[in-house]
Amino acid sequence: MSENTKMVKSKEAFSLRFGPSTRKAIFSGIALILLLVMFSVMQPSKFLTSSNFINILQQVVTYSILGYGLTFCLVSGGTDLSAGASMALSGIIVTSLLIAGVPLWLCIVLALLFGIFMGILNGFTIEVLGVVPFIATLGTQWVFRGLANVLVDGKPIYTNTIPDKGIQEAFYIIGGGRLPGGLPYSVIITVVYGIILAFMLSKTKIGRQIYACGSNLEAAKLSGINAVGTRMFAYCVSGFSAAIAGIIVTSRISSAQPMAGQGLELEAIAAAVIGGVSNSGGQGAIVNTIIGALIMGVLRNGLNISQVSSFWQQIIIGIILVAVIALDVRRNRKSR
Repeated sequence: MSENTKMVKSKEAFSLRFGPSTRKAIFSGIALILLLVMFSVMQPSKFLTSSNFINILQQVVTYSILGYGLTFCLVSGGTDLSAGASMALSGIIVTSLLIAGVPLWLCIVLALLFGIFMGILNGFTIEVLGVVPFIATLGTQWVFRGLANVLVDGKPIYTNTIPDKGIQEAFYIIGGGRLPGGLPYSVIITVVYGIILAFMLSKTKIGRQIYACGSNLEAAKLSGINAVGTRMFAYCVSGFSAAIAGIIVTSRISSAQPMAGQGLELEAIAAAVIGGVSNSGGQGAIVNTIIGALIMGVLRNGLNISQVSSFWQQIIIGIILVAVIALDVRRNRKSR
């Protein structure tokens, strides 16, 4: 048996054993390990410290959570450009309610419900009115961002103006609190939320329907799937995720900024795609987004430590993103 034949058979065996999302997770995981090794060799004294690794985890919290919701949208065949604006608006809502004296638990619930409402609005615009996802969510991005500015007259509001000092401290713990070892609570929230959504996407009926809609929308409809409801659910998950991110960020920085999250939806999409979520729908998992977010976090952290300009960092990440999308398109063409 020739070497070429052996290689072809090994590739076929690998493909049969692992699904597309798992294969992409393996490859992106290898890329993450290589980055860790590279920066460990380049800057061992600065990079290989527990405080630096905790810092990386803290940095990737926001676009990991946003990325979870965007994973649902991308897998279903859509996208959500309003996630960053939804995040800002949720932060302003929860802080405004706290300042007004509403109980903390109720403020959080109402902000999360409003996040779901923003998802419903996106889903309605796309699925019922028939506007393409890119234009629809670009429009709602402006609506949510404008509303965030209107509510606070374009100025940040601060949590130190909350009347009850005990509530101030309790709210800060959500995004700024840490375990005795230094691990932020926000990282734990991110991991737990990721596990819940990973189970939902891979093991439940609605998750299978989301994959079906992203793979072939017309076939999904013909098989009896409620495509409108399924894809609206994906946008609700994105809105809910944006609300969680907004609450955590507002808590951590002790202020709600109307321009918070600007551009973060693009970073979240980049994290998902770099990790292996297909931008054409039907393929991807939460683990892909987690790995992609870690790749971006490690890359930025390592480049910062190496004193690489932030402008060059943008160029590097942009090149990586284009390369990953090009490879994804090439794979999809071969599979047809």
